[in-house]
Amino acid sequence: MPRIRRAEEGDLPDAAEIFAAACGRLIEEYHPADRPYLPLDPAERLPMYRHLLGTGAFFIAEDPGPVGFASAVIRDGVWFLSQLWVHPDHQAGGLGGALLDEALEWGRGCSAFAVLSSVHPGARTLYLRRSMFPRWEENDMGGDGGGDAPPGTRPLHADDDAWVAELDRVARGFARPEDHALWRRTGTGVAVERDGVPLGYAYVGSGPGGKRRVGPGAVRHPRDMPVLLRAALAAIGSGPVRVQVPSTNAAAVNELIRLGFRWYGSSAFLASRPLSDGSTYLSSGGALG
Repeated sequence: MPRIRRAEEGDLPDAAEIFAAACGRLIEEYHPADRPYLPLDPAERLPMYRHLLGTGAFFIAEDPGPVGFASAVIRDGVWFLSQLWVHPDHQAGGLGGALLDEALEWGRGCSAFAVLSSVHPGARTLYLRRSMFPRWEENDMGGDGGGDAPPGTRPLHADDDAWVAELDRVARGFARPEDHALWRRTGTGVAVERDGVPLGYAYVGSGPGGKRRVGPGAVRHPRDMPVLLRAALAAIGSGPVRVQVPSTNAAAVNELIRLGFRWYGSSAFLASRPLSDGSTYLSSGGALG
């Protein structure tokens, strides 16, 4: 079995290369809609990996050079698996499970354990065997941005952090100020309010390969989700955009379908116990969920 150790800054380029190879294979086999984004650029992963190294735990497997890695974060007492990738030449030998167990051991004592799982049957089985069970499907929906911002739309500011953290605990199941600091640096945050009372927030920006995205985001009540989506789509501007929507968020799914969005695929949110029900949440995607 390869040796597993804690990663250092100098390991991150190797981890990004492993991701590009393994995720590229996953896209080829299970996500045909994302084939236009191939080949993946490893360098685009480095800002996120530095964030995970600095705010969580990062493990590298060597045989003798790097062949796999895992990263997890703990937010508000909840452990979340951010990354688990093994180079295609080293899969099916138990390395993924060994990396996962190392990350789980680091999180021993947390109140819950969660992951956003791809459709790969081997990965899904790893999480099920470790008592992380499906809570909702996460729909990848794509369409066009743009349109007019609804009344009450404004920029999201750092002094909104208190109500954002309160909202995250309800809509997501835990607060995560460390990650909001990242999203403020890498994207644009918008808030919607009515009569001076905040209803919700969302971030917009571009990810690896130039894929434009909306998320994460949350509202206090499902009835305000259409307003938040229109505010976010106006903020990102015209052109293709993707949104990751929990299957339990019927208000978001209905609004996006009304706006002409289509379904491109799905992943699954798994957790060791119920956190939120996802009905007022928009996801940020795999690395931070």
